[in-house]
Amino acid sequence: MHWPKRFALLLFLLNGLSLSGIGQLRNLSEYTVDRINTDLTQFILHDASAPEFIWASEWTIATAGENDGKSAIFIWYFKDGSKAYSQQGEGIGEIGKNSGYLLNNKASYLEDIHRKKIQPLTLDNYPVKVELWIGEIGDSTGYSPEIKGDEACFNETSIKYKSPYHFSRCPSDRKEPK
Repeated sequence: MHWPKRFALLLFLLNGLSLSGIGQLRNLSEYTVDRINTDLTQFILHDASAPEFIWASEWTIATAGENDGKSAIFIWYFKDGSKAYSQQGEGIGEIGKNSGYLLNNKASYLEDIHRKKIQPLTLDNYPVKVELWIGEIGDSTGYSPEIKGDEACFNETSIKYKSPYHFSRCPSDRKEPK
């Protein structure tokens, strides 16, 4: 009578330890939501011609798996109404697995939608919002955002040189930039 119960328990345990189950346990994401990491996403204007943009995003294992060939795209909205783009690398899925699902990057410039380098940051023109998108990036096609994931806002009314500025969660009643 105990033998069938033990055999059923053994089958259950072996099924749970299948190779696919072990492979999935190897690289779990600690994040429960796809979002901009506001602690790491920032910008600094060192002087009139020396900006620094730093961005980071957190990904769930499900999103990384579903979007393996897609890229993480940041869209930066500036006070004057312009926007610029940055990327976190090629392939959310594979890079996510290799980096613990926290993707980050930095640059001294951003890009326009066609991937040409631009630098819109000045003391009077700073980012007021940044959005995280999933999409494709091509040398000839440029940025093609497809799925919006998150947004963060910058709520200060001015900036100064050599100070890092971080983003925070956007208020729910904030108007969308044009």
